[in-house]
Formats: sequence, C-alpha cells, structure tokens
Amino acid sequence: MLGAVVGLVARTVLAQAPPPPLTDEAAATHKAMIALLGDVQKKYGADAVMFEGHLLGHAVRSGSILAAEVSVPGFEERAGKRYLTFKIDTGIVYNDRDVDAPSRPARVWSDIIEATLRKFRTLTLPADGVAVRVGYTHKPYADEDEVRAHATEDSGTPETVVYFLLLADVSELIAERLTGQQLLDRSAVLVNDAAARLVLPLPTPTP
Repeated sequence: MLGAVVGLVARTVLAQAPPPPLTDEAAATHKAMIALLGDVQKKYGADAVMFEGHLLGHAVRSGSILAAEVSVPGFEERAGKRYLTFKIDTGIVYNDRDVDAPSRPARVWSDIIEATLRKFRTLTLPADGVAVRVGYTHKPYADEDEVRAHATEDSGTPETVVYFLLLADVSELIAERLTGQQLLDRSAVLVNDAAARLVLPLPTPTP
C-alpha cells in the first residue's frame, strides 16, 4: 500500500501538472499516504522518507514502463551489521537486445542507487548501513509500444539485485572521497541471491 501511494505522488510530481480535483477515494488515499509516510518518518527518520522519494523518482526517470512502487520492509542483519532495507519495484523492462546481463545491475546502480545517494549531503538512518532491493524485468523487444501492448500477459523475466552499503562508506562517496566503483567494491551485491561483482563502464573521455 505504501509503495502504491508513494508511487502515485512521485508520478504526479514528475509530470509537473496541477493535480486533478480529489474524488472521495483519492482523498482517502491521500490521507492514508500522509499517515504512512508519517509512520516511516517516525520509525526511521526524515532521511528514510527522502530516500524513498529519490529512489522512486530516479526509477521513473530511468524508464519505468510498468508501475513503480517503493516500500521500507525494515531491518535485516548481514555479516554482523544491521541494514535498513528499502524495496523498489522499478517497473523497468530492460531490452535484452540492448542491455546484457552484467549491464543490468550496473545500470541500476548508476541510474538509480548512486544517483539517489548523491542527492544527500549526509544520510542519517538508524542502522549500520542501507540495503536496497531492486526489482525489474528483461526481455527482447522492438520498442516500448511492444512491451506496453503485452505487459499484462508477459512483462519479461524478473530479476532482483540487492546492494548492501555501509553508511560509513556512503559518507565517503557523498564527500567525493570514493567513486561509485570503489563503493561497490567495498559492498556486497547479490543478483538473484548470488554474489556478484559489478564493473561500471568507464566514463567517456571529454574530446
């Protein structure tokens, strides 16, 4: 429920259009959204709410074709550290003709995760680190119209990538003392529950 209502708000903001008059159902949804966001802030702090919003915004900007939703399932332990977990279903369907298997989690990192982290001057959460579980699908297709036409019966093969990031390392990225690749090298990444090492593409040299 939280993911759905937060997604609705993000799409409205990104469209930069005046919101339509609220129906009774929409007004009830809006009231529930405010209560749920207040609950997230009360449990995990204001940065958790901002983190949700930035994750969703970057997912939508990165090409969501299906509905995008975000939520905060809570805490999980890994290697003796406590992580606050965020879950985002991006709604992205990667085209197998353009994006190969190793490139998918690397693109998610650059377009959504690192882009979100760099929105913060500091990131304060009640944990040792932040874990982000990202869902998307992939399939070969000619164009987005083809995907949208068949989304209900076939949206592609699902894939999940999880990034476990220590807040101390995130602070180093924000302060420009670590690159995105260096942060990844210090972190744990799982693709469909299997450990993976991501290699980001090198930046294109300026002519």
